[in-house]
Amino acid sequence: MSDPSLSERSPLSAAINEFWLAWTFLTRLPALGALDYSPDALNRAARFFPWVGFVLGLLQALAYSLALSLFDNVWLASMTSVMLGVLLTGAFHEDGFADYCDSFGGQDVSSRLRIMTDSRLGTFGVAGLFFILGFRVLLIATLPGTVVIAAIILSATLSRWLAISLMLNTPYAKSEGKSKPLANAINPRALLIGALPLLPLFIFVNITVLICVCVTLALFRVGFSAQLRQRLGGFTGDALGAAQQIAEVLVYSCMVALAV
Repeated sequence: MSDPSLSERSPLSAAINEFWLAWTFLTRLPALGALDYSPDALNRAARFFPWVGFVLGLLQALAYSLALSLFDNVWLASMTSVMLGVLLTGAFHEDGFADYCDSFGGQDVSSRLRIMTDSRLGTFGVAGLFFILGFRVLLIATLPGTVVIAAIILSATLSRWLAISLMLNTPYAKSEGKSKPLANAINPRALLIGALPLLPLFIFVNITVLICVCVTLALFRVGFSAQLRQRLGGFTGDALGAAQQIAEVLVYSCMVALAV
């Protein structure tokens, strides 16, 4: 891949390139056109992670609707939606979550980071995957039919926005490992751009639910960032994947709890 300087690209062309970088980074699907990669471009591409989540949410919502039409069973529809998300991303976020769970077997920062770069999956990781996937299927199946489509798209988008928000003021924990290349920095302006796909979704969400989701995720972010600093010395790619998975479950949980 070529790596032209920024001066050779218009802002729109650079943004399109960064979107497709985000697309190929988070999914197993190809980009529509050639890509120009550089570490700086990948950092800038992080602002489009929620945009990719929005598209993935649309596809998962479509899969849910088609499965529900074919089988008339919310459990099969829910499982189909979750399974498609895993296939489209290559279990990218789930892998990070499992590695983060395995890190609880470490006794100090260095051992936890070492465990997270180990390709083998431990007991904590297996258990974590079982529960996180089970919760997602259960919660989607429990959602009222009037909000399930909006919930799937919202959770896919908002959870990825929360994950990249951790890069704003949480230090990067390491400079090497299997998670490289990794977007490891973001600025407030990029974070605002990443939030744009959320705006139309808020129209379809009850204000009470929206407040509950925002407060819950804000509390989670504060606590999770503090835990990352204490346990790992900062965030890693696996930790961002864990944040995405947990945030997705929290969004569904709020919507199920309020049942609107």
